[in-house]
Formats: sequence, structure tokens, C-alpha cells
Amino acid sequence: MSELPLHPLPPEFQFFFDDPNDPKRPPDQVEVRELRAEVLSHHRVRVYLVLSPYEQRPHIELDILNAQGQIVGHLSIVEPLNPRMDFVLYLREDAPQGRYRVVASVQYPPPGFKFRLPEGDDEPVELALPEMREVTRAETEFTIGA
Repeated sequence: MSELPLHPLPPEFQFFFDDPNDPKRPPDQVEVRELRAEVLSHHRVRVYLVLSPYEQRPHIELDILNAQGQIVGHLSIVEPLNPRMDFVLYLREDAPQGRYRVVASVQYPPPGFKFRLPEGDDEPVELALPEMREVTRAETEFTIGA
């Protein structure tokens, strides 16, 4: 009897099917499984991020910090559909060089929060978002130049 592979489908199709061995998790149990960075050029960095499966879609803040701790790249991801993601970020520095740190913060609104639009009124309304709470964080480093 031959064994079936753990994931018989290519990664791009796994999104459509839940893995029964890896159930979706509530917000407080979501974790970062992989965070890595790949330098594409002096100003472009590809960031790979893999989260555990989730019941509720998170918000993610990605920051790239230089050696002085200044944010030189930023990306906000709102409710991604797939827990496997990759993005290209552009470094906002004239001549990027040295060590950099990528920080991924996975966030959720407070428990029980439901976003509701006002009904019936055509007047512009100021929409207030709740203070997000961080459930997990991950960091990795990369180097540009000699």
C-alpha cells in the first residue's frame, strides 16, 4: 500500500481546501509559522509570511527597520484570504546597505467587535475603527551589501 503525500495538491490549490490535520484557529491561537525576507535588488525586498489557518481574518502590519531602528518599508494587510502570502516592499532610503529587520505584527479588533455602517442617512459619516490588539509577532533579519 502506497502512502499519500501530506499535501497532494500544489500550494496554490491548497487555499481552497481545509487540511483536517490543521484546523482553523481562533484569534488568540493564530501564530506566525514562517517569516523570511529575500533581497531582490538594493531597494526591493520580497517578504514571505505564513500564518496558521484562522477562523477570523487578521490584520497584519509589516515593517522593515534599518540598523538605526527607523522604518524604511511598511505594509498594512487587511483581512487576507490566504494564510500564505508574499509581498515586495520598497526600501525608502537613498542607498540601502547593512542589516535590516522585518517585523510582522498580527492583529485583531477587540472580541465581539462588529463593524456597522450607519443606515438611511446620506450625510458623510466619520467611521471609527477600534484599537487593534496584537495576538502574535515575528521578526527576521536580512543584509544588503558587503
